[in-house]
Amino acid sequence: MKCGYLGWIIDATPEFSLGKFFAHARLVRVSPDEDVDGEMHIERNLSWFDTEEEAIEVAQQWAFVWICDRDGSFAGRPFQPPTNQKGTSAQTPAGRSAG
Repeated sequence: MKCGYLGWIIDATPEFSLGKFFAHARLVRVSPDEDVDGEMHIERNLSWFDTEEEAIEVAQQWAFVWICDRDGSFAGRPFQPPTNQKGTSAQTPAGRSAG
């Protein structure tokens, strides 16, 4: 499951192994300059879950917090809802802390 958030593409597609879904996020910063490669950060140590939805939610929440902490987004800019690959607003998962 991919979505866009504040200039980053977040791929929160979980891995499935041994009957569990492993939450992790792959983040790529989109560069407006075609000659510059995007910046990538991958986090793989989130947790195992019984459902795919839980794994995606935790990975997305972790990514939103990581991006905002890194970019200082909440301090300087109004909140922008994430967008999916089609450019439409994506649901921001709620309920779990991404810690």
